[in-house]
Amino acid sequence: AKVMRKVQFIESYDYGDSQAVIRSFNPRNALPQVTTHFHRRPADTIWQTWYYLAQGNRGFIGWVDKWFDGSKPRSWHKAVAPHYKEAGQKIGPLVGGAEWIHDGVAVYYSHPSLQLNWIIDAESHTDTWKNRFTDATISGAHLARKAWLNMLRDEGIQFTLVDYATVIQDGVPAEYKVLILPAANALSDVEARRIKAFCQAGGTVIADYMPGLWDQHGRGRKAGGALDDLFGVKHDPNMRARDVFQKDMWAEINQDVHYSLKSYESHLGQNTSIKHSSGFNKAVRKMGVDKVVKVGKGTAVLMNLSPVWYNAHRVNGIKPAAQREVFMKHVKAAGPKRWVRIDKAGEEVFGYEITYWTKGGRTLLFVVTNAERRANMLGGGNSVGLKTAEVAITLKFDGKLRDVRDERAGKNLGSGS
Repeated sequence: AKVMRKVQFIESYDYGDSQAVIRSFNPRNALPQVTTHFHRRPADTIWQTWYYLAQGNRGFIGWVDKWFDGSKPRSWHKAVAPHYKEAGQKIGPLVGGAEWIHDGVAVYYSHPSLQLNWIIDAESHTDTWKNRFTDATISGAHLARKAWLNMLRDEGIQFTLVDYATVIQDGVPAEYKVLILPAANALSDVEARRIKAFCQAGGTVIADYMPGLWDQHGRGRKAGGALDDLFGVKHDPNMRARDVFQKDMWAEINQDVHYSLKSYESHLGQNTSIKHSSGFNKAVRKMGVDKVVKVGKGTAVLMNLSPVWYNAHRVNGIKPAAQREVFMKHVKAAGPKRWVRIDKAGEEVFGYEITYWTKGGRTLLFVVTNAERRANMLGGGNSVGLKTAEVAITLKFDGKLRDVRDERAGKNLGSGS
């Protein structure tokens, strides 16, 4: 968050949803944000082109290794070239200088919490933890945030991440209706006061589990969680590993056993956590779940559930993914909701995402596939289970639109809903 206030250009491989993080800390899309591809297959490269453009990317860095047979370009160039040309010359210029539109949802970015969770995860590795290089793929905090972001995307609700430095200095911006705290376990006293003030003023605060049990330096709080009074609970400061998630460690997942991520189900399934009937693991074993209290003009919700299982649910399709409702019902109750959708969307289009930007008095809208992806040292896309079939879609809007235009086809569509 602090680095983003200083840099003038950034390349990101999308580790740990870093593209969404960077986009959130890049007002009016002013700073050129790019990613890199090494080209695995044409469909993946084409998908990356459009997906990351829809997220605000301004270009790609392409590594030319294995691009040529002798002096001749390989055949896949013919497949991807038209998309590069269209994105670069026709659609890309529309996004330059545009401003992201969110639906009133802020997702909290707490760097101290990421650091704390890194330490908690490292417990299972013991002395070998410093040699581990797949943190963004298997870490509890990253998987929790990824689950939250994909639940929102699949629900048709767009968001912005709000960083701890901004909240400490200025509070939670009033433009948001909802503040989500994903694995925000390490919070300062100032952050706690700012979050409470947001709720008192009418905002809805939703935490998944153990919010603020540690301070910003990773020290356990002797009196319990910094937000316990907000959520109307009491976390016992004498809790031990046996009281949360698994019986023998603080982490939800034994990363040493599941170091090589083959599937989310195998990653999550073989442990001693209590799986709640909602389809998600309990955090504090003896605490209730889904607690809602009114605070001033606002609402505070403590789930005491980890959202990480959603990463497995959405891979398994539209029906298992519907289990997100236990989390999403609180977001929608606060006001944010889907305002544009694919009509009669079924399994063939599940996982679609609609992003929207504003520029020059117009709204720019992208419909893309939010494919499961495993970013690694070979670039930021690397989709898994990418849907490539062409499907005709009809968009439905909650309200009337004027002067609609299909920019890719260069066709005016008139007005309507």
